[in-house]
Amino acid sequence: MIAGQLKKIFDPFVELPVSVWENFEKLGEVNTFPKETILKSAHTTEKYLNLVLSGSGGNLIWNTNNFVCIDLAFQHDFLCDYMSFTLQKPTPIEVRLFEESTLFRVSHHRFQQTLATGNHGEKITRIAAEVSFIEKQQQQIDLLTKTAKERYLELLQTKIGIEKLPLKYLASYLGVTPQSLSRIRSEKY
Repeated sequence: MIAGQLKKIFDPFVELPVSVWENFEKLGEVNTFPKETILKSAHTTEKYLNLVLSGSGGNLIWNTNNFVCIDLAFQHDFLCDYMSFTLQKPTPIEVRLFEESTLFRVSHHRFQQTLATGNHGEKITRIAAEVSFIEKQQQQIDLLTKTAKERYLELLQTKIGIEKLPLKYLASYLGVTPQSLSRIRSEKY
């Protein structure tokens, strides 16, 4: 099950035999967590690479008097503090689930085993890093060139389950107040 989902996620970037993904699936485990679970606290080191099978979450950072959402993850997205995971150093990022979620998790230690085996591990890691970089750069471009309404409408079209996100996290991600997001949501499209 996980192998097929991983293959589907990565095929647009690199087509690998399903056996590669079956081997990768053996490295992890599937867990379900309740709403508002903190997967990684701020100023700690990321121990897991998570693939969201169902639910949603995001990366948050504390700013003055509240959390700011800097990244969102939905079904078939990876959710972790990737910088901390890669460097194995603490960062100020908190990784939190926004609703009950089921995740496929691979520990850093097991992930490193994938790299050591030479079984396409380095290629998978490179593609994941490239995709992450491209998505983050596109997010930065969108923040500078699109309105909050335009970004919200794009999220509605591309992300499964966005309507279930708590308003405060989605508003923070879009860079608007919850009241402004409520007005955007109430408009007819």
